[in-house]
Amino acid sequence: MDDRLEEGIRRAVGMSDLASLLAAVFRFPEDEKLASALVDGTFLADWQASWEDACGVPCDAGHVESCRVAFSCIDHAALRREYSRLFLAPGAEVPIWPYESAFLHRKAQRTDVPNLFRTRVTVDVERQMNEARVRPVHARTEPCDSMGTEFEFLAYLYASWGEALRCRAEADNAGEKVEGSPAAGSAGREAGGASMADSADEEAGDASAADVVLWQRRITSFAREHALAWLPELMDQVIAESRSEEYRCLAALGGGFLAELARDCKRFAE
Repeated sequence: MDDRLEEGIRRAVGMSDLASLLAAVFRFPEDEKLASALVDGTFLADWQASWEDACGVPCDAGHVESCRVAFSCIDHAALRREYSRLFLAPGAEVPIWPYESAFLHRKAQRTDVPNLFRTRVTVDVERQMNEARVRPVHARTEPCDSMGTEFEFLAYLYASWGEALRCRAEADNAGEKVEGSPAAGSAGREAGGASMADSADEEAGDASAADVVLWQRRITSFAREHALAWLPELMDQVIAESRSEEYRCLAALGGGFLAELARDCKRFAE
């Protein structure tokens, strides 16, 4: 397998897993699963492994240790209280809106209570999800531009990019096998024309290459038009507003992921 494709697949898988972890922690903790994963180290171990897949280097040791200390004595009830205080206070009293449209509504210094479900932002988020043929799991209970749902969508986009890269690698490998086979120069070709096998492999390669670009564009479009337009600032606000060291640590992890997302957008555009 081409080294660049292999590196890209690892990047895609790692970024997808990181986004999935963030989707889990930036959603109301209904049960004790999140608290248990934080306390027993499962979450942090998964984060470290996924970060190394995505970035090729370990997480910052000092930050990991800060998270480990913060997560070691976490309490499910306290998690619920702090999440509710930060994101679920009634109406305009909520310290941080957990929905893109409402967050940007406040950022624009509007004082009225924002519409949550049918706005220009939610309509466009829904459009991009529909184009990617995905429907939010929590579509009936919360706006599609919630922080958890946007992280879930990023996880899906990266997983799809990784699958496109895998298919591209398989098409390249198949092409190399056909080209190097004994029959490729005789029965496979007549009068200088390509064999049916060669044509099929070329078409598969072209299609998979187009899919790679398509998913890169979808990641870039959603990131620039939505995720990066508010989630980095939201993470900064959580760090500033939270009374819980656990949520401050989780927001710092989220900020690191979003910085990597911005790097990908820049790289994809080159």
